[in-house]
Amino acid sequence: MPPLFPLVDDLMCNPVAGFVAAAAIVFAVAPHAALAQSAPGAHPDFSGLYFPGGGRSQTPQQLPFTPAAKKLALEYESHFTLDDDPGRYCIWPGMPRAVWGAPFTVEIQQRPQDVSIYWEGYGMYRKIYMADHNPPKPVLPSAMGSSVAHWEGDTLVVETTNLKAYPYMTRMATSSDAHVVERLHLEERDIKGEKQKFLVNQLVLTDPKVYTEPIKITATLQSRPDLNLLEYTCTDTLWEDYLGQRGLTLPDLDALPSGTAK
Repeated sequence: MPPLFPLVDDLMCNPVAGFVAAAAIVFAVAPHAALAQSAPGAHPDFSGLYFPGGGRSQTPQQLPFTPAAKKLALEYESHFTLDDDPGRYCIWPGMPRAVWGAPFTVEIQQRPQDVSIYWEGYGMYRKIYMADHNPPKPVLPSAMGSSVAHWEGDTLVVETTNLKAYPYMTRMATSSDAHVVERLHLEERDIKGEKQKFLVNQLVLTDPKVYTEPIKITATLQSRPDLNLLEYTCTDTLWEDYLGQRGLTLPDLDALPSGTAK
């Protein structure tokens, strides 16, 4: 069975598909209110399990390619098909595409010195270091880049640089000059008479090599403590394809008769 990664990437990068997916999860939402803190002066704790929901918006709606990037996008679309989608080969969407999320669970673990984010989709992982806790210097460009944060009241402000290029022109492409600033805060919303917690991420992507102006995106995760983070891998499919090309069949150990270990 072919992997569903193109669908995943569509939801992560297509505003319409992302909105539909969110609408299927979250129903009518009443005007939100800021989430109260349990202790005066304490920073919010983002720790927990979440699922994409609550809506996503993007300005401008159509990606503002530079003339040179637009030319590359047209060439890309004329040669690359759905079968050439990077998700089929386990390429992480990375930042900033990971933020608005495909329909998979996200787990966040927060400590005073850092915030760790785990995505079920693609098995992605991200570390955000706090600026006042001696964050490490980046070693190599990566899909998630180097993220350093500080608090502004109840809002966590994250700056991400040192990203490696993501040259997939139909998936919100970014160059290695991309710069991302996020503002994350918790909100409490009334969903069908019940208070629900949401994590709102207001993101600004700047990449002068690819886009003529900053791209502003707001994405939301809904707290879902009832979910689990499951194993997700696409490398198994790649390995099975290779074995098929080689004409190899792995032994079926589960077919062996049960015995008594000595």
